[in-house]
Amino acid sequence: RSSLSTGPGPEEICCLQCLTIAGAGDLPVRRGFDSPHRTVRCRRLTGDESNSSSPHQGLLCRQTAATMARTRNAVKRQKVATVESALFNPDVVFLLAALLDARDLCRVSLTCQALGGKQAAHNGLSLVEDAARQQLECATEWERSCLPKYDDEGWIELYHHLLMLRSRLSFDQLVGDNIQYGGDKSIVKLISTDQPRSSCALCSNHVMRSGKHFAVFTGLKVYIIIGVVRPVRIKASNFGEGALNIFHPGIRRFWEYLLGQRTARWTDSNVHCCYVSPTTGNYVWHDWANYPQMMSIDGLQSNTPIGLLLDLDEGTLSAYQNNQRLVMLKDGLSGEYCWYASVYGAHNSISIKRGLPPGEQRAG
Repeated sequence: RSSLSTGPGPEEICCLQCLTIAGAGDLPVRRGFDSPHRTVRCRRLTGDESNSSSPHQGLLCRQTAATMARTRNAVKRQKVATVESALFNPDVVFLLAALLDARDLCRVSLTCQALGGKQAAHNGLSLVEDAARQQLECATEWERSCLPKYDDEGWIELYHHLLMLRSRLSFDQLVGDNIQYGGDKSIVKLISTDQPRSSCALCSNHVMRSGKHFAVFTGLKVYIIIGVVRPVRIKASNFGEGALNIFHPGIRRFWEYLLGQRTARWTDSNVHCCYVSPTTGNYVWHDWANYPQMMSIDGLQSNTPIGLLLDLDEGTLSAYQNNQRLVMLKDGLSGEYCWYASVYGAHNSISIKRGLPPGEQRAG
């Protein structure tokens, strides 16, 4: 037929789908059409429209292809919408946050704008940030007292500190060439006794900024120092070869380097380091500007576990032994600190664990 309005002839319909598009009621379908043409592959599917015997047939195939593409896209959009409505639900993201650490939460926030983009519906926070904020709201009274939020701090960063507060204490940074872990990161020991040198282990990831914190140190033999120090990072690349073979924050040649890491989070307190030596019974505090005065503790036992209580509400550091408070080592502490230990001498090892001050119970 010569006119498009009359539709294609039955011999021009190459498949049942084209027949449906053309409108079977308007066509004189010949006898036996269904049987042979069910097995004929449409030229649209083979891309052989150029060889079609009729322009009408190619047009119908293109219309069919467009319709199928629109259908597939609609189905795909529906599937995406279903996934988004489930995944981008605040309740789902909140439950997801409870299973991830802060680093993984950061990665989740970078996956797409819907999760990581700031939204007015969530007080200008992203879904991931709002989930981290809700985790803080579910924290215990003690945990919240230890983690007041800084103005320049994100909720994911604060959530990281909450997770660290809930985890076991560990020495995350070893400085010096004569120290290694002993079993796990809560224990450190000397590598060799041939050339005993002072080396340090710092709980750098367990930053204390507020509230009360109690740690118990055990394995106190020969020469060991325990205490608190600012949460500094000691990078070997900042020193010459062999410069860190011996390290302790009380050594004068390191003071300028350590003070160079000062931030507003240290506040204006000049108590940057305070420690006690169970061996000698002495304790010292440093401002990293002047040589300190050494003081002594009566009744301190060198081979007995020692507990240290850092009370940042009162600004004090106190020593405990045998369930008794021995002495307040220093007042005037404020800002951020972390636990640390220094080992020196033969067969030295020391472990640290979180605990409660004698006679105190922690409210939920």
